[in-house]
Amino acid sequence: MDLRNVIAGAVVVGLLACGARTELEILPGTTSGGVGAQGGIAGEGGTGGEGGTGGAPPEPCDGVEQQACGTSVGECSEGVRTCQPDGFFGPCEGDLGPFEELCNELDDNCDGQIDDGFGLGQACDGPDSDLCADDVMTCDGCTLGADTLEVCNGTDDNCNGVIDSDCEVGDCSPTLLVTGSTPSNPNCINFPVMAGSTGAINYPCEGGMVTANLDSIGFSGTVTAQGDVSLSGTVLFIGPDGCDWQADHTITGSIPGGTVQYFYDETLLTTPQGNCWFPCSEVGTVAIEW
Repeated sequence: MDLRNVIAGAVVVGLLACGARTELEILPGTTSGGVGAQGGIAGEGGTGGEGGTGGAPPEPCDGVEQQACGTSVGECSEGVRTCQPDGFFGPCEGDLGPFEELCNELDDNCDGQIDDGFGLGQACDGPDSDLCADDVMTCDGCTLGADTLEVCNGTDDNCNGVIDSDCEVGDCSPTLLVTGSTPSNPNCINFPVMAGSTGAINYPCEGGMVTANLDSIGFSGTVTAQGDVSLSGTVLFIGPDGCDWQADHTITGSIPGGTVQYFYDETLLTTPQGNCWFPCSEVGTVAIEW
């Protein structure tokens, strides 16, 4: 037998086989793997789908039949994993929790904290008439604390942002201190009220007619429930010049603001023989101290 004919026949059969291979139907979305035909290019393997996010890999039993799992913290209870025929532990069975955290004096979500996230024990403003955060948060809501009444004491007792507004209890008794005094002329001296002069005022919480003193000067007037004050004091005197004078002292302003204004004016009443001095005036600031 001619050995060349045998080899040629084998080559022809191989080519026919390769030709038949190339006529196979390729399903949509796939490519044929493996080695390509002679003189061709091998097809690329198909792209596999993305794998899901898996949990921890299976844990080998290592001769242990059962193993505790889960947690016994709080309201949770442990379960059991059983060794499977493949030599790995199966899923945790019989475990309970964690649960949604409720305000019930229990650790429902099993994080080691009881009733976390509800602000228990924190300060809050309960359903009372004041606006003060002087109550305590509980599972039943903010406690109903005692109403904080506004007292006339230079403090915002009911926490409404206004000092001594609509005060309900007691009289108001701040002291007065002149912190600044400016005369109208440097030659004007010996004023009865100057920087450093002190006094006091006492008035009812709801406002009304009042009297006050500042150094040796007595005042009378009114104070509103909001602490707006208008006081005046008049003094008649004979000056060193021998002339008759009237001195008008005035205090005005808002006591809750912490300071009020003091004014002094002189008026010449009579002009005896001789020369009278020119009238003097003064402006001062009076601090309210509680």
